[in-house]
Amino acid sequence: MQFMVSILFFSGLLGSLGHCLGMCGPLVLMVGAQFSGIAWTSVLPRYLLYHSARIVVYSLLGLLVGTFGLLIGMGARLTHIAGIISLIIGTGIILLGLRYLGWLPLGRLEGSSDLISGMMNKALRRGGLWGLASLGALNGLLPCGLVYSALLAAASTGSPVKAALAMAAFGAGTLPALLILGMGAGMLSVRARQVMSRAAGLLIMLVGVQLILRGAAGIGWVSHWKLGGVMIF
Repeated sequence: MQFMVSILFFSGLLGSLGHCLGMCGPLVLMVGAQFSGIAWTSVLPRYLLYHSARIVVYSLLGLLVGTFGLLIGMGARLTHIAGIISLIIGTGIILLGLRYLGWLPLGRLEGSSDLISGMMNKALRRGGLWGLASLGALNGLLPCGLVYSALLAAASTGSPVKAALAMAAFGAGTLPALLILGMGAGMLSVRARQVMSRAAGLLIMLVGVQLILRGAAGIGWVSHWKLGGVMIF
């Protein structure tokens, strides 16, 4: 669990420095435009409300996929069946990571949803604290390959609570860069953002590798491995 939380936090952190600044950055700047001329001490709580709503949505999605993981038996002691499921999920994470990086011919998973975009426009026009919270929550539902990969990794915990905590850690990792961007100091070069995005994709693919090894160990193909008191696979 510690390994999962750490990986998702740092993938969120690196992904926010690279990918999120490009995808969510314009939205954050649009939100910031509403605060022009307002003292930063008043603006910060509003940004925190916006991002808190986004992270809450990530956590709720984690709760959902964790419940699904529990139902298919990932929370039980690894058996041959659970080992096979772990192999499948691990492979899925690696494939999602490859598509997120654009290394598969099917391209990236990110896109725009007309329904979500329309709802976000309404929330932006509504303004106020409720509109701001709604906008942040909808931001958490935007199609994103990195989020999909994180959710698949969270599902492998086989626990709704652990999955929710893992996704909260992922969301917390994305917070610093987007807060800095809101302050107008997060303009990284395109090249730097590409490097960060690739680092985030590769990092989350480590979870896929871990799950494949865990599944292989459950089936008996390889031995389990512990590092200190932490079960790696």
